[in-house]
Amino acid sequence: MTARPKAPAPRAGKGPGTRRLTADVLHVAPSLVGLPLASPGRRLLALVLDYLILLLPTLAVAVAAAYVSLLVTDPAAVKALWALQRADAQVAPETVRQAWKDLAPLLVRLEAPGRPPRAADAVERGDLDAAAQALMDRHLLIALAIGEHEELKHQAETVTFRVERVIPGPLRWLSLFGVAALYFTWLTARWGRTLGKRLAGIRVAHLGGERLSLLESFERFAGYLEIAGTLGLALLSLWRDPNRRMPHDRVAHTVVLREERRKAPSVKPRGRPR
Repeated sequence: MTARPKAPAPRAGKGPGTRRLTADVLHVAPSLVGLPLASPGRRLLALVLDYLILLLPTLAVAVAAAYVSLLVTDPAAVKALWALQRADAQVAPETVRQAWKDLAPLLVRLEAPGRPPRAADAVERGDLDAAAQALMDRHLLIALAIGEHEELKHQAETVTFRVERVIPGPLRWLSLFGVAALYFTWLTARWGRTLGKRLAGIRVAHLGGERLSLLESFERFAGYLEIAGTLGLALLSLWRDPNRRMPHDRVAHTVVLREERRKAPSVKPRGRPR
């Protein structure tokens, strides 16, 4: 009877810096065990509230970045945009014509929706007067889309100027998502909750019981991208995972808990002195 060959022993890692499997991140601090989890409804409510809170600051930063970029690269187009936004019955037609003339090359370069084909042909020929004449019967709509592939509904007889398209690529991502990154990263690391989570009565806790570092908090924010990357399927973790941990929770080793309201201590009425 032949003896079965022994399985090879695991090789030791080369060098003192070799990492080995540890169970630390798989353990939960005893102080967290048994605490109530945040419901899917509360978590989605907090996300909606945070989106509404971030909407105006994000728009303001993106518009400011676009304005500065355009002011450096094409100051005549900036003046044209201001003129067309103020255009009314009292504005001289020649002023409007000059504004369209200054703005036409930029609209063609950005492939602005609603631009007449004859205006693009005139710009390619260098005939800006003809391009302005082709644009005179159009209205100008200034719009901002949050997201690289977000499409805006085009209106008839309207040329849509997409603000985000004049921002250089890296600066565009920073202006559109930098406010959100700073908001989620700093508030989660500092207080364990954003304003939306505070209003919804929930908080973020590290499984080890310690406070999240700025890096861990930023990693958690970056994990939100997986929700969009999975076309929303990652939201199913709110019901499938026993601890309702979503991908960004697993990345940062966190869990979302429901805040328990502390009852005020009851005060017994004092009896009448005898």
